[in-house]
Amino acid sequence: MAKFNVDQFLAAVAARLAHLTQTRSFFSAVSAGQAVRFALATIVVTNTGYGVLAAKSALDDLNAMLNDAVDDYAGSSFGAHLKQIPTALFTGLSVVLVLAMGVTQLWAIISA
Repeated sequence: MAKFNVDQFLAAVAARLAHLTQTRSFFSAVSAGQAVRFALATIVVTNTGYGVLAAKSALDDLNAMLNDAVDDYAGSSFGAHLKQIPTALFTGLSVVLVLAMGVTQLWAIISA
């Protein structure tokens, strides 16, 4: 399989980062009944699950793209710097933070 050229690589990186940053967390402090709480809890669980999967998937894809970078890009200072970034740490941290947000929001819904 042919490697990405620089333009394809940058477009793919930008797309995956957009997917990561478009993960949203919906929460509203409404205490109008059990149906509303259940609906909010469902939204939080769904978005937390999506956030965990999207963060891991996007960062895994970026790591794979860095490993397949063309020589011109990989040999540059920027490319060398990107290869030194601890993507496993960022992936783990992203997953933990998204889970923490989801748990906090569920706790707020339940305790309201």
